[in-house]
Amino acid sequence: MKKIAAMIMAVLFSLCFAACARPHTEPEAAATQDPAEAPTDAPTEVPTEVPTEVPTEIPTEVPTEVPTEVPTEIPTEVPTEAPTAEPTEAPTAKPTAKPTAKPTAKPTAKPTAKPTAKPTATPAAPDQSVFDDAVFIGNSILEGLYRFGVITHGTFLTKVGLNVNTIYTTHLEGSSIPVIDELNGKDYKKVILNFGMNEVGWPNQNAFINKYTNLINDIKGRLPGVKVYVVAITPVTKRYSEGSGAESGITMSRIDAANSRIEEMCSSIGAVFIDNPSGLLDSEGYLPSEASSDGVHMNLKYDRIWANHITRSVK
Repeated sequence: MKKIAAMIMAVLFSLCFAACARPHTEPEAAATQDPAEAPTDAPTEVPTEVPTEVPTEIPTEVPTEVPTEVPTEIPTEVPTEAPTAEPTEAPTAKPTAKPTAKPTAKPTAKPTAKPTAKPTATPAAPDQSVFDDAVFIGNSILEGLYRFGVITHGTFLTKVGLNVNTIYTTHLEGSSIPVIDELNGKDYKKVILNFGMNEVGWPNQNAFINKYTNLINDIKGRLPGVKVYVVAITPVTKRYSEGSGAESGITMSRIDAANSRIEEMCSSIGAVFIDNPSGLLDSEGYLPSEASSDGVHMNLKYDRIWANHITRSVK
């Protein structure tokens, strides 16, 4: 605009200047000048410069800047952030938490607990009336069945330290005759013997087997028609076998060897051999450490396992 104004002013200025200069020569110029030349100078300069610059600058700058910035920034930011945040978080949290917890807990607990408890407790007490006409003879291991009240039928002729030798010399508490003589005049139909824990440490195991054989034959002579059951030497714990038992010769390897010979003896003289049940043995063949405080004499739980096994073996 300034340029246009300046140009207009310049044109006006030049026209004024030309008008002032003419009077000195006007009569001559008027006669000399050709009427066709007069209008040529004035209109040629004014219209040429004025319209060329005015329309070029004004429309180019103004409309280009204003509409470009305003619509581009406003619609782009507002709709992009608002719809993205809300729908993504809300639906994801709720459906995941609820269905996972409930179906897993309930079906697992109930079926596992009940079937395990019942089979373990069931094989408790076989009928002990099979011992009504029986006599038990042996050492402190066998005596535990009587003292704990595990076997309540039958007669017990048992004593701590009793063996196949001392049965002929030792008497029971309150009696004055040797244990073997307690059989005289009795009518027992079954005799259950348990010897060996006090004899397995003997250096000569042949002597032990021979004396055991003689004892059984003697009992048969005192009780005609009696049925003899010989119970295996019970196991000891690994700690006992490798500790104090090793010093006295009462080890698991010697017990196993003695039981093999006792079984052979029973077969040769017509006695019934009752081996140790699996419930008295751990994975290595020892008495479980939890079964005994001294490694030899069993507690009530394991005495019951042993007693039930003997009861089922006696007919």
